[in-house]
Amino acid sequence: MPPLSESARIILDHMEPDRRYGTQDVRAFCPEMGIERVRDIMHELWIHRQVERVGYSAWRRHRSVSPHAPDPRTVDARSVRPEELFDHAAFTEFFE
Repeated sequence: MPPLSESARIILDHMEPDRRYGTQDVRAFCPEMGIERVRDIMHELWIHRQVERVGYSAWRRHRSVSPHAPDPRTVDARSVRPEELFDHAAFTEFFE
């Protein structure tokens, strides 16, 4: 995924976590931008999982992870050999 644009980084730096921001609130961070540009930037931040939608036209800074990404707190870094996954001793008669 490409990195965030400069405008997206500026807006993200101004946003406080878990606070609701409407379109006009976000536009106050960069008053020279039009409403459509603000929506495009917020869509970019949403795609990068930096903000989430709140209601119809508001956002909240809340970093989320992909549902397919492993939780780094629960990943066990040790490797497992195939013989550790199956108890061969319990089924010796099947392997004779």
